[in-house]
Amino acid sequence: MRRMRRWLGAGLVLTTIASAQAGGRPRRELPANAVQPPGSHFEEDVTWQQKVLLVGDALRATVAATVRDPIGSTCNGADRFARRLGVRITESVPLRSILPSNQSPEAGGPKTPARLSPLYSSESAYGALLDLIAGSRCRIDLMMFGWDDDDAGRAVAGALIARARDGVLVRILIDRGGYVSGVGNAHVPQGHPTFLDRLKAESNIRVIEAPDPCFRFDHRKLVVSDDRIAWSGGMILTAAAVHKWHNFAFLAEGEIVHQYAAVFSERWEELGGCRATRCPEAETTHSASPNAAVRMVRTDVDERSLKEAVYGAVDTARHHIYIQNCYFSDQILVKKLVAARARGVDVRAVLTMRGDVGVFNRYTALTANRLLRGGARVYVYPAMTHVKAMSVDGMWTYIGTGNFDELSLRNNREIGLTVRGPSLVQEIEAKLFLQDMAASEELRALLPPPRGRLLLEAASIWF
Repeated sequence: MRRMRRWLGAGLVLTTIASAQAGGRPRRELPANAVQPPGSHFEEDVTWQQKVLLVGDALRATVAATVRDPIGSTCNGADRFARRLGVRITESVPLRSILPSNQSPEAGGPKTPARLSPLYSSESAYGALLDLIAGSRCRIDLMMFGWDDDDAGRAVAGALIARARDGVLVRILIDRGGYVSGVGNAHVPQGHPTFLDRLKAESNIRVIEAPDPCFRFDHRKLVVSDDRIAWSGGMILTAAAVHKWHNFAFLAEGEIVHQYAAVFSERWEELGGCRATRCPEAETTHSASPNAAVRMVRTDVDERSLKEAVYGAVDTARHHIYIQNCYFSDQILVKKLVAARARGVDVRAVLTMRGDVGVFNRYTALTANRLLRGGARVYVYPAMTHVKAMSVDGMWTYIGTGNFDELSLRNNREIGLTVRGPSLVQEIEAKLFLQDMAASEELRALLPPPRGRLLLEAASIWF
C-alpha cells in the first residue's frame, strides 16, 4: 500500500550519485530519468495527523477483530509472521531449493471466457469509469482504495450521486486506511466534511468504510455496473493519478463479471451490508463476444493465487518476460526473473525512480541493479508509472490491482486477471510494455548503490 510504504520508509536517506569508487572504477551516475528536474516534486506528503489517525484506526480494528474472534485473529497473525519469516529465509537460499508450492500460471479461479477492453492511459481509464457510472441503470457496486477529496475524486462522487437520484442503487466499499491517508484528504483528521459525507447523506447510496485490522488493507479497485460490466486495474480516484501518473485499467464483460460481483458481495456482506437482488441486465453478460480466456487471481486472508500465478508464469517462460511496476521489491520474484534470464529468456522490466513514495524511489536502485547483474534489461520510466502488469511469451498476461511487493503478494486484499489469448496479449505487449520501454531510458550500467542500504533492506520486510 503506497501510503503505508511512505510512512514506514520515512527517514531513509540515499545519495543520488555515489562517490567515485576505489581502484579506478568509473563513477556511477544516475540516468536523467531518475533525477527530479529543478522545481519538480514527485513524492507525495502525508501529514503526521493522518499517520496518527491511520495507525489508531488500524489498531482499534485489530483489537475489535481479536475480541470478536480471538482464535481466528491469532491464527491470521501467526500466519502473517510465518510468511514474512519464510520470505526472508527464501531470499537468502539458492533458488533451486525453493519448493514449487502450487506455483502455476494457471493458478486462481476457473478458466472463463471474457471480453476485455484495455485502457492504456489514466485519462482513458478515468473517462471509462465516468461513462460506466453514467450508463448504469440498476446498481453500481464500487470498491476503492485511493479516493481523494479533490477535483477528480469529487467528480466521481458527483456522478454517483446523480445516478442515485435517478433511482440507481449505489453501494460503496472504501478502504478506511486509504481514505484517511489520502494526500487530498489532509483535513480528514480535523473532522472536516469531504465527498464521503456527501455520499453518505444520499438515501439511495450505502457506504461502508472497510477497517484494516492487523494493517491488512483492501487495495482493490473495482466497479461493477448492473452485474454486467466490470472496471478494474491500477487506477485510483485522485487528481495526481489522473493528470500526472501513467495508469492501466480495463473493462471486462462476459461470465467473469459474475465472479467480480461475487467478490464485492462477499466482502460487503461480511462487513454487515445487506444483500442486493441480481440486476436484470446481468442476463446480457453472455452476449459479449469473448476475446480472451481469463482466470481471476487474488490475495486475501486465505488465498495467494496472485503470487502463485505470477511466480509460475516466470518459472515456465521460454521466450520473453515483460514486467512493469513502481513498487517492485519482492526479491523472490527478482531471483526467478534472473533464473529465467540464465536459461535464455529475454527479461525486461520497466521501473521508475520518479514515483510518489520516496523509499521506493530509492529501493528501485537495488531492484534494478540485481536485475542488471542477472542480465535483464531495465528501463527507467520518466514519470510515475502506476501500472501493475506482467506478460510472458506473448501468450499470457497478468493485469490487476496487485503490485510486485510483500504487501500485495502476501498481505493486502488484491484482485486481478491472468489472460490468455494471443491477439489480446500481443496487443497489450505492443501498446503498453513496448511503448513504455520506448518512452523510457534503458540502463547501461549499474545505478549508484544506496547509502544506508542495511536500514533500507530491513524496512523492506514491511513492503
